[in-house]
Amino acid sequence: MKTPLIRLFTLIALSVSASGCIPRIPNIPATARVEVPVQWHEQYHHSAQIADAQWWTQLNDPVLNRLISEALANNIDIALAQTRIQEALAQEHASRASLLPSLEASGGTSRQKSLNAFGIATINRVEQPTFQAAYELDVFGQNRNAWKARRLNRQASEIAEEATRLSVITTTIKSYVTLRALDEKLNLLQKTLEARQRELKIAQSKANVGYTSKLELNQAQAEYAATLQQIPVVQSNISQQEHALSMLTGSSSRTIERGLSLSELHAPAIPDILPSDLMKNRPDIVQSALLIAASDASLASAQAQFLPSVKISATFGRLFTTSPIKEPVNLWSIGGSILAPVFEGGQLKANFDLNVAKRNEAVWNYRKTVLTALKEVEDQLSGSYRLQEQEQALEMERDALANALHHATNRYRAGYSPYLDVLDSQRNLLSVQSQLIQSKADYLNSQVSLYQALGGGWTAPTGK
Repeated sequence: MKTPLIRLFTLIALSVSASGCIPRIPNIPATARVEVPVQWHEQYHHSAQIADAQWWTQLNDPVLNRLISEALANNIDIALAQTRIQEALAQEHASRASLLPSLEASGGTSRQKSLNAFGIATINRVEQPTFQAAYELDVFGQNRNAWKARRLNRQASEIAEEATRLSVITTTIKSYVTLRALDEKLNLLQKTLEARQRELKIAQSKANVGYTSKLELNQAQAEYAATLQQIPVVQSNISQQEHALSMLTGSSSRTIERGLSLSELHAPAIPDILPSDLMKNRPDIVQSALLIAASDASLASAQAQFLPSVKISATFGRLFTTSPIKEPVNLWSIGGSILAPVFEGGQLKANFDLNVAKRNEAVWNYRKTVLTALKEVEDQLSGSYRLQEQEQALEMERDALANALHHATNRYRAGYSPYLDVLDSQRNLLSVQSQLIQSKADYLNSQVSLYQALGGGWTAPTGK
């Protein structure tokens, strides 16, 4: 057996020599490398706790928790992400099959009537079951690297599903917060409308007895109508928000149950995370890193295509016949082959260049993903603190305008100022009260977005 093995390895060596120049895998572009800062640029006020996997429960709203559970179970985007995992897993299994030997069985039978040398008619029946086995020796790792690329792509699909789940969770929370803010705005407008209606009745009574001019009555009517026309807009926005939440939870449009009021919702505590921690806490960054590794494996497989492939095969069968040879005959064969590319019109080089470009594209996408993640965290840190400052200023303005309305009303009743002063104070107070509701909602949504930007309590699994 030594002589055939020596010949086989000699043929491999000759084939490698005949393959010509094998291209080298170039380094990644130097400008695509990412340098992560040591600290955040913006102020980072965090809690001492670690990231909570179910961080949304910190808002303390059972209704919201149920909505998120529904979304995680029924959301269409999550279902699509899970389907993509199944597709990637099937591709991985198909690629892994190239590392294993193939075994095939075949069988055939025939009957033949013929004349023998003596002119006598004879009928022969032949049966030949056969087993064939073939195996490609993956000497240069072409199939092994192709399977590795599929496996890494499957893992990237699993991480992509986690990123989708995180996006669905945060979108559900922000949609619910927006819905509760719209509820408060509607409640504010309805209470304001009731007050405007009382004032309109008073103005109507005064105008009927000639105590005031028609101007004040018209002003009261206009203010009542101005408040009334805002209510349908908010009601329409509430309906649209309910439709969006229904779709997030995978159901047709329905009335969404309400839980805590906007002011009762608690912003989630932000964990202590450094920029370097973001590399393993953000699923999209982990996914992007896996795609780089997958593209490296595909590139190595494309490089191995320039080298010869070595295959061995074996066949075993038995021949049954009714001819004069009555006993079954064993048939077998063992062989090997080497296929080395000599001239293929540049196809292999083009495929190699294509995989180099895909690897570089994956590297640039990784850089973009990391820089985008850092920007999102910095944006949310900056916005969160500014929104707190805005809310404090709006509360001061609301208190001042409430006092101004009180004084304007007293002066008007005493005859020292026109009714227009009361109307201006009412409009300003309503505007600030509406801004304050929106500011509270924006702050909650900003904290939720910050938690999402930091990875949302998700960490990359180990040992995969």
